[in-house]
Parts: sequence; C-alpha cells; structure tokens
Amino acid sequence: MMKLFPKIAFPVLAYAATYTTIWLHELGHALVYRYFGCKPELFNLHVPFHFGAASPEPLNAICVATLSLFQLFLASMGGILVNIVLAAGGFWVLRRFLANTWIAWLGSVFVLANLTEAASYLTLSNIRPLGDMIAVQDYCPALRLPLGLLGIGLALCMVHFLRFVPEKWRVGLTTYCCIMAACMVGMRFVFAG
Repeated sequence: MMKLFPKIAFPVLAYAATYTTIWLHELGHALVYRYFGCKPELFNLHVPFHFGAASPEPLNAICVATLSLFQLFLASMGGILVNIVLAAGGFWVLRRFLANTWIAWLGSVFVLANLTEAASYLTLSNIRPLGDMIAVQDYCPALRLPLGLLGIGLALCMVHFLRFVPEKWRVGLTTYCCIMAACMVGMRFVFAG
C-alpha cells in the first residue's frame, strides 16, 4: 500500500502546486487592478480546474475601459512578477531549510511551476503575443525583447534549479516543466489567443 501512495500522492500534489501557482498569478493581476479601483473583490478570481481561461475576473469593466495602456501593462505584468517573487522566495526557503523530503519535493514543484509560468509568458507567449504579453505589445512593442531575454534568464534559472534538486527527482521534474510549459502555451492559444 505504501508503494502505491507516491504514485497517487505525487500527481495530486503536483496538480495542487500548479493550481496554486496559477491562482497566485491571477491574484497578482487582481492586486494591480484593485490598486486602480477596478477589482472590488480581491480574492474572487476565475481559475477553472483545467487552468484554461484563468483570469482575475470579475472586474469592473467600466473602470478597466478607463485605464491607460501603461496601467493595463502594469496589470498584465503583476501576475508574472508574483511568479518571479514566489520562485525566488521558494528557492531561498528550499536552500536554507528543507532537505530531501516530500515537502522539499513539493516546494521544488512549486518553484518550478512559478518559473515555468513566468518564463513561458516571457519567451514562448512573447513570440506571438498571447495572454499577458498582448498588453506589452499594445503598450510598448520594444519591451518584448528585454522581457524575452528575462524569460530566457528564468529558463536558465530553471536549469540551474534542476541541477540543485536530488538526482532521483530530476527526470520527473524536468518532464513536469516541459509538459506544464506546453500546456500553458497551448491553452493561451486556445483561450486567450
């Protein structure tokens, strides 16, 4: 029975870490919209179980229509910034306090989910602006290049992080990152393209 537990628990925990990452990404957008007065209920977010079409909705549409391109750019970058901060904080906690345990594995999934979310937006969804990158294109297309380079830097951070995790986790976590990036970009094409 104990051998079956990891086969069931690890995918469930990976899903929970991924869902939490997406929810916190949308909370990052919501915080900026709230600052501009367009988000009355901060924690009321739309994040379906399949993650597609996740958004900080409901928003005050009349208020959003009055925002400048710069304000919309800031709202779009809010989610990505949250992912970067959470990945950095999670990495710091793992390096300092957690060893080779299932909690460290879950923390590793959370760090990689946040890095994958941010890096996939800044690189793959930047090639043909999708989702959050549409506001970047609308505000200042010249920002796409430095943000793309930041995304490549985050992808390199993922590679470095994967070198830091215990060897027995590397193949599974690398596979998780690849599947997650492909699903995220694919869903952006379907739901936000």
